[in-house]
Amino acid sequence: MAVKVYDRSFSMMTLGAVICFTSQLSLLLHFSREDENVYSVKTLFWTVLTYTTVMGIFLMGISYYYDGDTFMFSKSDALWYYEHSMKFADLGLTKGSKYITQIAAYDDWGALFLDGFLMYIIPSKFVLNAVYMLLGACSSVMLFKIGRNYLPDSYAFLAALGYSTSSYMLFFNCTFLKEPAFVFFVISAVFFQYRYITKQSRTSLFGVLLCIIIMLFFRPAVAAMLVVSIFVYFGIILRKRAISIFIYAFAFVIFADALKSLQEIVERNTLGGDIDAVVADSNNAAYSSSFNYFMSFFAAFLGPFPALFNPSAGSPTTMVFLGAGLSYRLFLMFPFWYGVFMAFKNRVIEFIPLVVFICFEMLATGYVCASL
Repeated sequence: MAVKVYDRSFSMMTLGAVICFTSQLSLLLHFSREDENVYSVKTLFWTVLTYTTVMGIFLMGISYYYDGDTFMFSKSDALWYYEHSMKFADLGLTKGSKYITQIAAYDDWGALFLDGFLMYIIPSKFVLNAVYMLLGACSSVMLFKIGRNYLPDSYAFLAALGYSTSSYMLFFNCTFLKEPAFVFFVISAVFFQYRYITKQSRTSLFGVLLCIIIMLFFRPAVAAMLVVSIFVYFGIILRKRAISIFIYAFAFVIFADALKSLQEIVERNTLGGDIDAVVADSNNAAYSSSFNYFMSFFAAFLGPFPALFNPSAGSPTTMVFLGAGLSYRLFLMFPFWYGVFMAFKNRVIEFIPLVVFICFEMLATGYVCASL
């Protein structure tokens, strides 16, 4: 019996992962040796945009070489967004918006409207990917501005650069999924939040509110977690105990509602919530062990902003792509948790909302992964 020992798909993905890893490492090492005057918003923006464009073309080339398209081996969801976005573009803005509300859950309206609007202007997937890359560059600038409030410019620059050029962000920028736009709005909300904390700008509160409203149409559970973290912050800084207790109670109600949204996500990803069907599915049954629950939550706490994927839900080829960037994230685990410890020890109140939000997000990611 012949045994297939060569898989062209896996080999191409491995090549892509190695190139992503080594190129990002070279980029970070290069900028780690630069002078302080190099660490500027302009340098970061153009570096991220240029790198993501070049690497995006390379990754989409691999996808086209093997699969005949540029959906990056994520067709199940990407094709659904693509087809309905094209339908939106054909119907026009008014009829297209009505169409979206009829065929999709509200947590997909944001992505479909954004993608459909771009398709309405120029019906091309590559234009959408270019916009995603532009949003990624803008996100890196906001991360840099947040970080430089509390870190040396060099540390803030390298942190923003490392996140924005990671393999999983490159991967998402090349797909037709909603993650790139969603991540942009999450970072924007945090950016406006810290702009308010550091400069007491009331217009920044409007920016936070606007981003949270938009996030409701992408990932409502994450929007609720961000609201909870903001309420916890205000509960801490307010001196009146009665008001603080009311704020904490309100935050608890919002968090409970977020858990309900998470449960809907789990049911949507476990054969529509049909328990009998889940039990009958041997793959899902294999991932229902206590060990998997432990490892899912443990993995979720191996670094900030987890991007974990259940192997049963994605192909091994995409896992290779994502693994290159996740390797760097392992190095963040100890400094991150040490920073959390020092923030609480020294009562750095400004860090509390971000730490609360990240911890909630980690718990949620572990819960969803363990339940898939």
